[in-house]
Amino acid sequence: MKKILLLTSLLFMASQVKAFDALQKLQSLIGTEPSVEVNLGAAMLGLLSGMTSQEKQVSDVMKNLTEISVRVYDLEDDDFKGDLKQIKSFINATAGEMKALGMEQLAAIREDDSTVYIMAEMGTDAMKGLSVMSLDDDSELVVIKIGGQIMLKDLAGLMDRFDVDLSDIDL
Repeated sequence: MKKILLLTSLLFMASQVKAFDALQKLQSLIGTEPSVEVNLGAAMLGLLSGMTSQEKQVSDVMKNLTEISVRVYDLEDDDFKGDLKQIKSFINATAGEMKALGMEQLAAIREDDSTVYIMAEMGTDAMKGLSVMSLDDDSELVVIKIGGQIMLKDLAGLMDRFDVDLSDIDL
């Protein structure tokens, strides 16, 4: 039993290091700091969940999250020294690696001026994580990672609460 717990801990730590390495590699490809950077851990998300208790749908989704990280890079900034082809290639390769690790590709847009991937780590009745990589108009890169358990029933309630209609989106 101890060996199983140790192996599980090591695998979890390795996946966290891999995610950190991917962000570091992306940072080096871009060559500039993000214009927006948000890092919320489990403690802060728990606090925010309690503060949104009047908004039950929001609170229900947030209470099981362990992290939210957001990075926005302005690629039209004078400080940007990266290569857009390398960045697109990195995004495509990273999405491929995520699929190889068992994540589901919920959406992909591959156009001349946009590259978007929405990837989810799925459980039986919940998402265990959600990642979004969006390069839009070759001018802005947004990377979002949400960790923790996202119950599908709670997500549906939240989408209904904010009138999100996906019926006209072709995925």
